[in-house]
Amino acid sequence: MYSGISKIYTAKDEGLENPYGQAVAQIAANLVQSGSYTNVIAASSSFGKDTAPRIGGLLDLQAITDIVQILEDGAKFVRPIYAGNALCTVSTRDPIRILTIRGTNFDAAKPGDAQDYSVEEIQGIAETMGVQAGSWVENLITKSEMAELTSAEIVVSGGRALKTGENFSLL
Repeated sequence: MYSGISKIYTAKDEGLENPYGQAVAQIAANLVQSGSYTNVIAASSSFGKDTAPRIGGLLDLQAITDIVQILEDGAKFVRPIYAGNALCTVSTRDPIRILTIRGTNFDAAKPGDAQDYSVEEIQGIAETMGVQAGSWVENLITKSEMAELTSAEIVVSGGRALKTGENFSLL
């Protein structure tokens, strides 16, 4: 159990077996409109960065993406700009904040004492998704020998300072 959780919503439908951004955004936007939520938070993954702006579009809110630091108890956010070469501090006056967070910039949440929370299944998923702009066709997975940098504990990098490829052994 993690502190701060009071309820978990689940969505079950055949159309969500291989979900894509528009379907999930429609479900999330309807859920946000039906409650008194102040934050919608997703990981800064490809899926999160696809879904969050769609939720914002449906709710007429601006998404703030790739957050690397939260300031002033959530009133301001730091995010990279210019392909990560600079950082900027942003804020919003929107009543509901749509955010994607870079998980590698924050400590993992630690489980706390057992708490009771309810699990509620969202009803009417097929009607909520309505006429979708697309549908899943197939998953194309690229396999690579390279490490996934977003989940790596340690990254060792060399560049121009090493001058030649032979000097990489110094790393």
